[in-house]
Amino acid sequence: MTNVTIAGKIGTQTPLSPRQVAETYFSSLEQGRIQDAQVLLDENVVWENIPSTPGVSDLAPWLGTYHGVPAAMNSIEVWAKYARLLSFKLLRLIVDGSEAVGIVHEHGQCLSNNNEYDVYVAENIRIEDGKITYYRAYWDISPLIKALRNI
Repeated sequence: MTNVTIAGKIGTQTPLSPRQVAETYFSSLEQGRIQDAQVLLDENVVWENIPSTPGVSDLAPWLGTYHGVPAAMNSIEVWAKYARLLSFKLLRLIVDGSEAVGIVHEHGQCLSNNNEYDVYVAENIRIEDGKITYYRAYWDISPLIKALRNI
């Protein structure tokens, strides 16, 4: 489902519920449909992928905080220069009011050396009026660093 509204009463549109947005977002990512997930982002989304850290961010320059859809999508494009996603699996989804947390398993591959890595990520999203206004990823970067450094 890529629409961000569903029919309510005849002649009206109702925003998707936070649960519907979260389910659609993670389902789109599982199916590799990034554009379908992207339409669920608010134009002013705050996108936080663990803070930039000297000595780490040089290996993973997509990390940090970004504001707005173009900046968030650019961070994904930067990631795609270093790695590719082999699989993305939602393991658990918890929705409480306007907040949702998806626990996901990502299996990826470094482009520089073909090393594969596995990470488990807690992705916290806030949904307002049928759009994701806030995204934050919590994950242990060490499996990625190990793969990037070939150790």
